[in-house]
Amino acid sequence: MAADRQFVATALREDNTPRAAAHAYVNFGWRYLHSSSPVVAIKRFNRAWLLDSTLADVYYGFSACLQHQGQTAEAERFRQLGQGHDAGNQALIRYYGSLAYGQSLRRDYAGALATNARILALDANNAFANSRAGFWYMQQADTAQASRYLTRAVALAPQDSVSFLNRGWLRYGQKRYAAATADFTAAIQVNPHYLSAYANRALAYADAANYPAAIADYEQCLRLVPPRDKGQIYRAIGAAKLKLQDQTGACQAFQQALQWGDTPAMEKEIRRLQKSNCR
Repeated sequence: MAADRQFVATALREDNTPRAAAHAYVNFGWRYLHSSSPVVAIKRFNRAWLLDSTLADVYYGFSACLQHQGQTAEAERFRQLGQGHDAGNQALIRYYGSLAYGQSLRRDYAGALATNARILALDANNAFANSRAGFWYMQQADTAQASRYLTRAVALAPQDSVSFLNRGWLRYGQKRYAAATADFTAAIQVNPHYLSAYANRALAYADAANYPAAIADYEQCLRLVPPRDKGQIYRAIGAAKLKLQDQTGACQAFQQALQWGDTPAMEKEIRRLQKSNCR
């Protein structure tokens, strides 16, 4: 069809090869499927097929759409078609990863873990799958399994700041503050601009009564957060300075918090603290 030929020509102006363009449309398809738009998703997978009918990811995408519609037999047929084009199972791993992510968006963590386990059965050393397993076990409050998988993830991919962050948060929840700060520090070493790592390390330092270190991390957060979030950071600095008996510094921080703004409840609390500590 002329329209199909025109589409292919246009797509190839944006991507150098039919396969690269097809991968882009497969990714579009998954995004729509994850946002519960299967009709649009299947159109994107169709376009990917027009660009490269030998790409396994296309058939896996069709399979996912059919599963979403409850057509399990057809879904399995397309999955098998995909495997016919997938000698090394790399596309199958991507397929299971996308399915698991969609399940996690629906908070079906048990389902996500079961699907993710299929990846690990194919590739036990897949760092991303280990990291996801650790995070999803965290969501289920299974700290032993979460720790196991996150520890394996950071061993497989020591440049993975997110896995260090998640394991740090797990250890923080266990009140293992030294271990938590070590993980947050590792995340910062990988990514010196990792706001969540500074903020979480500040919490761990504060709970361990290391208030100077907490304040230093909160001050780093001030350099990284958007203006709308500065108020809550100044509030935390003020609270830490009160613990150090630095009322002058605390009052200055509380004043900054009010100037930048916080939630109504927190602003009420800040004014209460000002009334008790500031003259």
